[in-house]
Amino acid sequence: MTWAPCQRITRADAPPAFRIRGLTGSAVICWPDAAAGSGADYSVDFSPLLDCSDRIVAVEAMCSGGMIAWASVFGAVATVWVQWLCSGPQTATISVRTAGGVVFTATASIAVGCAPQLIASTPPAYAPNAFLLGSAIVPDASGNPLIFG
Repeated sequence: MTWAPCQRITRADAPPAFRIRGLTGSAVICWPDAAAGSGADYSVDFSPLLDCSDRIVAVEAMCSGGMIAWASVFGAVATVWVQWLCSGPQTATISVRTAGGVVFTATASIAVGCAPQLIASTPPAYAPNAFLLGSAIVPDASGNPLIFG
């Protein structure tokens, strides 16, 4: 697999300088601005919260003002493909479950502009690391495609 999440990656924790000043992670987790109708992959890096031997085994996501095409895991990074349908301040909540059974949740904010995107994006049907056999998918226990990573 050669595809990897792009530049829209934020960390799930606050930097030490922010924690000293009393700011929590939820106050500083934000993605770059987007245009209405645009779609792209957005990621949260959970590596600062994971133990050395732990790994992410499941991702769930929900967002306001957007439609999620897929959610996937790339190492310690949880990635979702979101197409933004509404303008204004929006949020996306991403929860991950680790192999040790611990659940971490991060909420990222994004400002979606009211000017529509000039070139419409088509959301992909499956994550790029989904295990596909031609036009057939290999499902996991919840019916989603198995993923590599």
